[in-house]
Amino acid sequence: MSQQPKGRGRARGRSGPRPEEVSSGASFAPAPAAPAPAPVAAARPAPPPGLSAQAGVAGPPGDQQNTGRGVGRAVERGGAAQQAGDPGQLSERMAGLRVGGEASGDRGGLQRKLLRFQLANVRPEGAAGKKGSSGAPVQVMTNFVRINTEDKWCAYQLAADFRPMLGAKPLREKLLNDAQQVPKPFVYDGGCLYTKQPLAPAEGVKFAASIKSWSGEVAIRQVGVIEKNTPQWLHLMNVVLGKTQSHLNMQMVGRNFYYPDQATKLPQHRMEVWPGFEMAIKPSDGPLMLHVDVSHKIIHMSTVLDVMYDMYNRNPGNFQAAATDALVGQIVLTRHNNKTYRIDAIEWDKRVTETFPRYNKSTRQSEEISLAQYFAQTYNVNLSDSEQPILMSKPRKRDLPPTKGGRREQAENVLLPPEVCFMTGLTDEMRADRNLMKDLATFTRIDPSTRCGKLVKFASTMAQNRECQRVLGEFGLAVAPNAVEATARQLAPETVQMTKPIRVDPERADWDNALKGNGMFQPVNCKNWIFVYSQRDEQAAADFCQKLSRASQSLGMSFGEPYVLAVAQDRDQLWVKTIEENIDQGLDLVFCLLPSNKKQRYDSIKRLCYVNKPVPSQCVLTKTIRNPAKVMSVATKVALQISCKLGGVAWAVSIPMKRTMIVGMDTYHDKRQSVSVQGIVFSLNETFTQYYSYSPIVKGGKAELHNRLEVGFNLALQKFREKNGDLPTRIILYRDGVGDSMLEEVKNSELLQLKQSLSKIYGERMSSLGFKAIVVKKLVSSRMFRKQGSQLRNPAPGTVLDDVITMPNFVDFFLVSQYVNQGTVTPTHYNMIEDVNDANIKPDQVQQLTYKLTHLYFNWPGTIRVPAPCHYAHRLAYLVGQNLMEEPSPQICDRLFFL
Repeated sequence: MSQQPKGRGRARGRSGPRPEEVSSGASFAPAPAAPAPAPVAAARPAPPPGLSAQAGVAGPPGDQQNTGRGVGRAVERGGAAQQAGDPGQLSERMAGLRVGGEASGDRGGLQRKLLRFQLANVRPEGAAGKKGSSGAPVQVMTNFVRINTEDKWCAYQLAADFRPMLGAKPLREKLLNDAQQVPKPFVYDGGCLYTKQPLAPAEGVKFAASIKSWSGEVAIRQVGVIEKNTPQWLHLMNVVLGKTQSHLNMQMVGRNFYYPDQATKLPQHRMEVWPGFEMAIKPSDGPLMLHVDVSHKIIHMSTVLDVMYDMYNRNPGNFQAAATDALVGQIVLTRHNNKTYRIDAIEWDKRVTETFPRYNKSTRQSEEISLAQYFAQTYNVNLSDSEQPILMSKPRKRDLPPTKGGRREQAENVLLPPEVCFMTGLTDEMRADRNLMKDLATFTRIDPSTRCGKLVKFASTMAQNRECQRVLGEFGLAVAPNAVEATARQLAPETVQMTKPIRVDPERADWDNALKGNGMFQPVNCKNWIFVYSQRDEQAAADFCQKLSRASQSLGMSFGEPYVLAVAQDRDQLWVKTIEENIDQGLDLVFCLLPSNKKQRYDSIKRLCYVNKPVPSQCVLTKTIRNPAKVMSVATKVALQISCKLGGVAWAVSIPMKRTMIVGMDTYHDKRQSVSVQGIVFSLNETFTQYYSYSPIVKGGKAELHNRLEVGFNLALQKFREKNGDLPTRIILYRDGVGDSMLEEVKNSELLQLKQSLSKIYGERMSSLGFKAIVVKKLVSSRMFRKQGSQLRNPAPGTVLDDVITMPNFVDFFLVSQYVNQGTVTPTHYNMIEDVNDANIKPDQVQQLTYKLTHLYFNWPGTIRVPAPCHYAHRLAYLVGQNLMEEPSPQICDRLFFL
C-alpha cells in the first residue's frame, strides 16, 4: 500500500472487548501504557533521599503511564483521591484520627455492623410473586448450608463499659470471661456481649478488675432482648459463627476467614496465597442458611514501604506523584492484627516519628506519642525507617451508622506506617502477566465438583467439630453437614436471526462458527473512509485491507476504497493532525492501525473523532493482525463491529414486546477528578438493536444527576417518537452499579425523581405508562452446581433460580446466561425494585426478556453475563470517563460508536 495525494487503497477493521476490542482472544484496543513491574530487591536499599521533598506535579490523565490501579467504581470511596504533596495538618486533625489497629472505644461499630443485615424493603407495591414456571426443571446444588435453630429463641444484649477504656479487644474479652459477674456463656463483638441468660440484677453490675497493666472498673448492663428475624439476630448469628472459626485454626481478614498456616508461597512472584472461605449467615426465601464460598487472599511479601523504595529507584524525579497515583485506593493488610484498610491518602509531609496527643488509659492523662512508639509498645513492631510518611485510611460511608437526620455519622480515620502494610490483590500489570495469572489459576480457578466438595467438607467439619458444636449449641444453633439443593429451570434456547435463523447450542450459547456463513441481520456498508497507519507498517496495512475486504463479503457488507494516510513519525500530535486534516463531511469512518497501545494517543484520537469532529472510528493494534492463523477471524469481527458502529445490526432475537423502550444504565467513577459518568443507552426499535446514548459527566451532587437524567430521557423519548410515531407505552430500566446499601436510595430518590420527570413528558398519559426498574448485580458469590449423575457441572446458559436462595423483601432471581469452559460460572442477580402499571408482564416474561437481551451484545457472538443494554452503558461510561474525559457530540449518539 502506498500513500498518494488522493489515492485509494483498501482496508478494514473491527474490535472486541476494551477500547477496541475483539472478543476472539486478540485485543484491538490500546490499553493504558504500563511499565513492567520490577521485582523488589531482597535487600532493602537505603531510604531514598528527598522522600520528604516536594512532589512533582502529576500530569493530566493519560500523560503518564498507568501504574496498575483500576479506576472503575470499585475504587471510589471516601471522596476524592489525594494529590501528591497535598498537605495534611496532622495535629489539627488528630481528633478525627486513630492509629492502625486501635479500638475506637465506642459502640458505633455495632450500628455499622447491623447495616449489613438490615434488608432494604424495595419490593414493589402489589408485587404478586417472583417465581416463574417456564423452562425445564434442573436440580442444582448451591453453596448454602442449612442452619437449624430453636423454635422459641431469644438472647440478651449487654453493654460493657471499661473505665478507663481498655483498648485491645482480646484483653477485654479475657477480662469478661474471667469475671464471675458476667453470665456465661457469651460471645463478644468488641462492644456488646450476647448471652442466652438475662443479667441479674436487672439494673446491672459494676466491679473492679485488672489485667496486665490495666486496672479500673467494668460496668455491665442489659440493653436489649434479641428476637429471631431481626438485624440484631443476624448480627449475633454471625458473631457466633466467627467464634467457631478460631476452633478450626482460621483467621478473620476483612469479613472472610483464611488458613494462614496453609498458605502457598509463590517466591517467583513475591506473594503468597491464603486459602479460606467467604461466609455469612443470611436470610433467604428458604430456611436460615450459612452462605459459604471458596476464597483466596493474595498477600504480597512486599510492604508499601518496599513498593515506595522500588518506585523511587525507578523514577526519583516524579516519585511522590507516581506513588500517590499507584497506592491511593489500594487495599493493604496489617499482619499484626490481620485487618485490611484502603489507602485514602499519603501524608507526605509527616513522619512516623512526629508525635501527637493521645489519651493514656492507665494514667488517664494526655501524653505525646509517635506512631513509631505506639507500634513498638503495642505490637512489639520496631519501624526501621524513621523518614517514612504516614498512610491514612478513611472509614467507608456505607459502614457509618445514620444519624437521626439521615446523614452518616463522622468516624475516625486510621493512621498507618507503610512498613506494616502489606499489599494485597492484583494490579493491572500483574493481571497482564500471563505466567503469574497461570500460576494463580491453579488455586483460584476451581471446577464445580472441586468447589462444591470443599464447601461440603467445610460444612461437615463444622458439624462434627466438638468445639464448634459447643459454641453453636450454646446459642441454639446447629449446622447441617450438606449443601442445600434447589430446583432451577433452564429456559428454552434462542434462535438468532442473521440472513437465516441460527439455532443456538443450549450448552454453549454461542454462534461464532455461524458468522462466516451468514450475513448480518441489517448490514451497513462503509463507503467513504480513511485508513491511517504508521509508515513502517505499510505492508501489514495492505495485507489487512485485503483480509478485511474478503471477510466483509461473507457478512453481506462491503467497503469502498479507503483514502490511505501513512504517518511518517510515531508522534501523537502527528497522528491527530493527520486525521484532523482529512476528516470532511460525509466521511463514514476513521480507521487507525496503531503500532502500540499508547493511551495518550488513543485518547486523543477518540476525543477528536467523538467530541470535536464526530465520526465513527476504529483502532486496531498491529500486533493483533500479525498471526496468520487468526487474522481472518480478526478481520471478520472487525468488519462486523465497524458495520455496527455505522448503524448496522449484527443479529437479532425474537422479543414480542411492542412500543417498549429498554434502558441500560451504569456508572463510571473517576477517582482523580471526583466526578462520575452516567452511561445510559435507550432502545429505539422493536428488536432492541438500535440505541440512543447519553453520558453526562456529573461533578455535583444528586440534584445535578437528576437534572441530567431528565434531559437524557427527554432526548431519548423524542428520538423514539421520531422513529416510531409515538412514545413508548412501557419502559424497562436495567440499572447496574448499585450496591445493596444503595437500593433504598435509588428507589426512593433516583427513581422517584425519574418518574416525576417522565410525568412532565407524558402528562395525563403517565397513568398508563408501564415502568419497571431492575437492579443488576454481577459481584455475587452465590453459586449453582448442576447435578449430572454423580458429577457436578456448571449450569447451562439460561438457567434461572428464583427461590430458596433468593431474598425476602425482594422480587429477585439468579440467572446464568453465559458459558464458561474453565472454573465455576457466576450467576447474575436481578432485583426488580419498581413495577408500575405493568402487571401484564409476569415473572416468567421478565426472566425470559432478560435472557434474550444477553444475546444482543454485538462484540461477542454469544451470550454475556448481563443484558446487552447494561453492557453498552458500561462501555459508554468507561469510554467517556477513561478516554474522552468530555461528553461526546450528540451527532454520533444514535449509533453504537462506543463498541
